[in-house]
Amino acid sequence: SLRATRMVAAVTTGVIGSGKSTVARQVAARLGAIVVRTDAVRKRLAGFALGERRQVGFGEGLYGPDMAARTYAEAMSVAAKILDAGWPVIVDGAFSSAGQRGRAREASTRAGIDFAVLWCDAPDPVLAERLRRRARDPEEVSDAGVDLLPEHRARYEPPDGESAVIRVDTTAGADRAAEKAVAELCR
Repeated sequence: SLRATRMVAAVTTGVIGSGKSTVARQVAARLGAIVVRTDAVRKRLAGFALGERRQVGFGEGLYGPDMAARTYAEAMSVAAKILDAGWPVIVDGAFSSAGQRGRAREASTRAGIDFAVLWCDAPDPVLAERLRRRARDPEEVSDAGVDLLPEHRARYEPPDGESAVIRVDTTAGADRAAEKAVAELCR
C-alpha cells in the first residue's frame, strides 16, 4: 500500500453506476486516504438511515438542486476538516457539473493542496448491469437506479478540458482502474 507523499484532495466524477465509489475506496486504500461519500452525507442531512431507499425521479426530492447544494457543501466541509487533520481525502460523488468540480478545485488551490478529478466512465450497457446489481444489494447507500441513467448521461457535464483530470475507464473493473488512478496521482 502506498502512502500519499504530499497532501492530496480528489473528487470523483461520472454518471451513476460508473464505479466512482468503488474507485474512491480502492484509491483511498492504496493512498491511506479517507473517503467522504456524498450519498451518505445526503442521507445524514435528511435524517434517513444509510440503507433507507428513496426512489425519486431525476433531480427530485433528496436529489433536487437545494439538497445537492447542501450535500456538496457539507461533503467539502468534512473533507476540509480531514485535510486539516493531516489526511489525504477523496470526496466520492457525481460532481456532475463543472461548477461543482470548480468549487472543489478552488478550495484545494486556496489551501495549497494538490487536487485531482477522478473521471470514472464505462459503456452504458456495463453501467446498466452494475445499477441492476446494485439495486439488489441491501447494503448499498445509493438510490440511483438504471431508469435514471439516460437522463443523468444527458445532463452530465463531462470534465473535458478541465485541469487535473484523470480519466478512469472502469469497464475492466476497479482494481485496474484504481492502479491507473494511483499511478497518475503519485506522479
